[in-house]
Amino acid sequence: MGQNTYLALLPLLGNLSVSNGYFPSLTEVAEYVHLYLCHTFDDYKFRQGKEAMFEVAIFGYCHRTSTLSSFHFAPEVKSGVYSMGLVEHLNMQDKDFLYLGDRKQELIELLKAAFDGESIPGRPVSRAPRYVIQDCINNDSFPSIGGDIQIGIADPSGFRHFMLCKPRVVGQPAAFISYLGRELTEELAWLGEAHVGGSALV
Repeated sequence: MGQNTYLALLPLLGNLSVSNGYFPSLTEVAEYVHLYLCHTFDDYKFRQGKEAMFEVAIFGYCHRTSTLSSFHFAPEVKSGVYSMGLVEHLNMQDKDFLYLGDRKQELIELLKAAFDGESIPGRPVSRAPRYVIQDCINNDSFPSIGGDIQIGIADPSGFRHFMLCKPRVVGQPAAFISYLGRELTEELAWLGEAHVGGSALV
């Protein structure tokens, strides 16, 4: 449901008509997304029940307020009825984070502890979420946390997706490029004569 909503919102928000130099704030975008999600969630919850439950967030840099913020959308119960809620995380600073997913309280505690710790070689505190979540993915005691790490950076110049450069064997130099958990093998690294590229983080 979250993916379908994203695909529906993309053309709507990507084709705004404005005049007089107006541009919406990130809060206004979040309020519009919330309104759309409320209608979508109401349509699905009666037919899908528990399968309609999902959470999603939007985040980025707001040029109207010059701040980084996140907006978390998730079902909540009011007077015995599920509706789509919105929680704002405005003007986020270093070490602020928003975790979406299973085992929420445990992960929040692990993330806080990592941010309160010290950097070690190959695991800087500034990238604590990347390593904490990867550890949980690799840990069999967290079976509901899976998939792979997705990394993006939001700043005043926009949002950029990053691929990952992963070692084939930890501690050895041989490495490969991965995107959304899939290795970009030689056949996936080329489209005709065009190289499928982009920036990657270690």
